[in-house]
Amino acid sequence: MICPLCTYTEWSPSWAGSISYRGKEYEYRRCLSCGSLYSYPMPDAETLALMYGTDYERFLSAEESMSGVMGAGEVIRWLGLNRPGTFIDYGCGAGHLLREAAKRGWRSVGVELDQRIAEKYGNGAEVLIVTDPAKLSGERKADVLHLGDVIEHLTDPDAQIPHILSLLKKGGILLAQGPLEANPNLFLTVMRWARLLRGRRILEMPPYHVIQATAGGQRAFFTRFGLVELAFTIHEVSWPAPGRLAMGDLLNPRAVALFSVRCVSQFVSGFRPSVLGNRYFYAGRWNG
Repeated sequence: MICPLCTYTEWSPSWAGSISYRGKEYEYRRCLSCGSLYSYPMPDAETLALMYGTDYERFLSAEESMSGVMGAGEVIRWLGLNRPGTFIDYGCGAGHLLREAAKRGWRSVGVELDQRIAEKYGNGAEVLIVTDPAKLSGERKADVLHLGDVIEHLTDPDAQIPHILSLLKKGGILLAQGPLEANPNLFLTVMRWARLLRGRRILEMPPYHVIQATAGGQRAFFTRFGLVELAFTIHEVSWPAPGRLAMGDLLNPRAVALFSVRCVSQFVSGFRPSVLGNRYFYAGRWNG
């Protein structure tokens, strides 16, 4: 199997080890070129249907909170730099960003593959949410297409990304953001050492993030699909540490330790903002 980000073929076992879901083990391999991690094997269609069932809505809420105000604010800022047209949010979830774009004069269209979520949040007249992007007509092609916390879920990017990019007009702008779970930062270094000291354990959880990227791997990914980079920034968010401590958390040593390490890590990352961090924001032009 090749690295789904940079397509390099050589790999080594990673510090993340393996996880198990419904009796099947998924090993995270480290690409020896870009340093990103990826699941081997990738979940099959039956497993994906189980993973993204009723339990996923709780994970969706957590994932939306990862991007936070900063992520949404960057999208709105880029929309403000362009004349209002059609904005497509692929993987729109509850549609919060769609509604913010609509307030600013954009024709907002969301793509949400989960039928339940699309029906639950797509009832507002100001936005359209579809489950099948093939149903979007040519006039609804995007001037700006947004992928927020999407790429890390893709099990076959070489097949999936061309279909996604077909929603974008030639000369249009792709905005993307997501985690850099293999990118260097102090918090990740501490987590690696803690995992090594505890010894190998196979965690029981769904492999939602089948790709754990570095900044280099993520940039290589966009380049190989023909996008011209306009901007790429890195920052560090609190997740998976708590963003703040409530009074009750002070009696939880693990929560206090995670919070403290993350605060120090964010401080250190501030000295090398173009290198250290755990989330990225990307803007690129698609020339078809």
